[in-house]
Amino acid sequence: MAEAAGVSHGLVFQYFGSKKGLYIACLQPLIEFFRERIEPDPDLPPVERLRSGLRNYADLISEYPAGYRSLMTRGTGFSEVREGLERARWQRVTRLAERMGLDPDLPAVRVGLRSWIAYVDSAMLTWLDQGAPDRDAVVEMLVRALGATAEGIKAAG
Repeated sequence: MAEAAGVSHGLVFQYFGSKKGLYIACLQPLIEFFRERIEPDPDLPPVERLRSGLRNYADLISEYPAGYRSLMTRGTGFSEVREGLERARWQRVTRLAERMGLDPDLPAVRVGLRSWIAYVDSAMLTWLDQGAPDRDAVVEMLVRALGATAEGIKAAG
């Protein structure tokens, strides 16, 4: 790792303490990179904005499948990585709730939307592993699942 960057191992340890420290330091910029790349056009109608964001997400993880798998499976072995991913997920819950006209502080909203995001994460990992169905079919499945989640949230009151 240090050799690839053209620096000494001692310098990496001086600044980051360990390989784990370096990995964790790279996490936040990576999350920001993902957030910027998947952000859909805000002028799109709500459902099309959701589709566009999910298509962007699928396209991005398709470009970096090994990195995405590593982050979502092995990276979560570090508490700092889990916490960073959870912060990003809760930000998505809040934004999604607000765009849907829901109060993100209501327990049913938080449970429903956080569960949907976990479903998206799991579906995307499985889609990468299976290579099917095609991207647009997966996106449509996720859009419909959010609709069903919204109905469940409404029923939970």
